[in-house]
Amino acid sequence: MKHALVIGATSDIGIHIATSLAKKGFSLSLTGRNKKKLEELNTELKPQFSNTTVATYLLDVTDFSSHNIFYESLPTKPSIVFFVAGYYEDQTKARTDQEELLKTINTNYSGIVSLINIFSLDMEQKGNGTIVVISSVAGERGRQLNYIYGSAKAGLTTYLSGLRSLLFSKGVHICTIQLGPVYTKMSEGHNLIPWLTLQSESAAELIVNAGLKNKDIIYIRWPWRWIMFGIRIIPEWIFKRLPPF
Repeated sequence: MKHALVIGATSDIGIHIATSLAKKGFSLSLTGRNKKKLEELNTELKPQFSNTTVATYLLDVTDFSSHNIFYESLPTKPSIVFFVAGYYEDQTKARTDQEELLKTINTNYSGIVSLINIFSLDMEQKGNGTIVVISSVAGERGRQLNYIYGSAKAGLTTYLSGLRSLLFSKGVHICTIQLGPVYTKMSEGHNLIPWLTLQSESAAELIVNAGLKNKDIIYIRWPWRWIMFGIRIIPEWIFKRLPPF
């Protein structure tokens, strides 16, 4: 049976990714920071997919010392990994509170890179494997409202681009998901444009399909490719004078 690992499986999108993979016949290893939520997810999945093996693990992507121990503890190493973990809160607070700043950077960049390095080295030795990572259109240009979060996602996208080139000839595929807004707990309170915003279940299905088809870089909601192209080409002398958006 094919085996998938979902990092951040208790998030809104992560739950639907796990469900989609189970429907497609994958056995699952699921991680999260909240033991109760992991247990609830396990309880929900097992009756629906009685032939699917589901194992859950507590994992905090910002706890760097646990990363090697976690991967070594997996009885079955995954053929495909989905990185869904992410964090976005008040960016004003991140400017003035170092703990909030580091949490934003370590959750969205440093912690994920640390884990990917471990997984990708093992996949490289085996000569196969797929790593699917949720990045963001927010990383394509620094905007006043989310530049700290965006800078972490920009670094992640660049890292994935280099790793993809490095491992292409080694049989390991890296898929970058350029995600735009999705209706989740993380986006609550934000002024979202309905026709540009996906439901979490729809986003999850598109992410899973992109990973299984070995896509390189994919915009889950296609208009964002052209919206971000327009934002990227605005000259800096104009861009810095624009109101927050």
